[in-house]
This record gives sequence, C-alpha cells and structure tokens, in this order.
Amino acid sequence: MGPVICGVDESEAARGAARVARVLSNKLGLDLVFVRVLAGGSSAERIDTSAERLEHLRGAACEADCGADWIVETGHPADRLVAVAAKAGATMIVVGSDGPRWSSLGSISADVSKRAPCPVVVVPPGADAALRNSNDSAGSLDRLALRGVARFDLASRAA
Repeated sequence: MGPVICGVDESEAARGAARVARVLSNKLGLDLVFVRVLAGGSSAERIDTSAERLEHLRGAACEADCGADWIVETGHPADRLVAVAAKAGATMIVVGSDGPRWSSLGSISADVSKRAPCPVVVVPPGADAALRNSNDSAGSLDRLALRGVARFDLASRAA
C-alpha cells in the first residue's frame, strides 16, 4: 500500500489535516508524506523563504518528529497533490478545507476530490479538535468520525 499524502500550507485547516493524516498513517501502518506547493514561477528567493516556512510547517504538522517525508512542489496545489499521489501510488490524500459551513469543500479540496487517483479525506474546520493535545490514538478515528471528517472514495470510479 502506498503512503498517505497530506497537503500543507500555513493555514489552520492544513494543521488540522496534518493531525488527521498522522493518525490515519499511524493507525493504518502507512508512510506519511507532507506536500507543500508553492505558486508557479517562484524565484530562488521565494523558495528560500519557503524553506524557512517549511521548518515552521514541520513543527506545526508533527509537533514532534513524526518520521514523515516532505516534498516541496511548484504549481497549482490541486494539480501537484494529484500528481504526487499518482506518482507515489498513494493510498489516500488528506487535505484541509476552509470552505463555507454549508459545504465541507473549499476549491482546492473539491478539485483534488474530483481528480484524485485514490480516496480523499477532507478535514473541515474543527474536525480535528479531538486530536489536539491528545496522546490517545486508540479511539482517534472514532472521535474523528463524530467530528465530521468527510471521506470521498473515488478509487472505484471508471477511468
């Protein structure tokens, strides 16, 4: 089975997605890969600045050394997440969403969900609350289900 791919940026939604991705990868015994996507046409200076932000993101995503791999890509976030997942043979993609309350999907999460080569877990705002400062992973998935984590299984769709 392939890794869990998790898209991250500086948003609180991404931090929530990272928490969920950590629990899922641990529970399923899968590798975890965080993907940070920079806007297309990034200059060397912008990439250097992003390296500093990547260190900050590592701390926010893992809160300790979680053994995850990190990939920095350039381009459109949905395009790059789908491409990385396809190349890695990902088991699932985890993304956060800042979408409106009536919809659990933001534009990136909706785009990834439509085109992903594997199931996509969209973590709506606050869905990871049960995981914050929690060391108990035994019941974490059950608590997440009660908090509204949306799952989209697109693996069975015809190509």
